[in-house]
Amino acid sequence: MSTIQNHKIGRNILATNIRYFRYQKGLSQEELAFRSGRSPALISDLENCKIAVSIDTMEDIAEVFGCSLSELVTDHNYKVTKNRVDGR
Repeated sequence: MSTIQNHKIGRNILATNIRYFRYQKGLSQEELAFRSGRSPALISDLENCKIAVSIDTMEDIAEVFGCSLSELVTDHNYKVTKNRVDGR
C-alpha cells in the first residue's frame, strides 16, 4: 500500500472517529469547534477528509471528547451515518 493510500485511510479513520465521538457527546460541529478553539469550517473539512490536521488540533479535539489521542486515531470500526451511530 502506498504512503498516499495510508494517509487517506488514516484521514478516514480520524474523520469517522471525530463524527462518532461528536454524535456520542451530542455536539454540533459548531459546538465542537467552539470547545476546541477551532473553526466550524475546519471541523467540517476534517469530517469530510478534505484536510490534514496537526497533532495540536487532534489533541484539542480529543480533550473535548475526554479521550486520548490514541483513541481518536485508532480504527474502532465505528459505523456512522447521518442519522445513526453504531459502535463495534
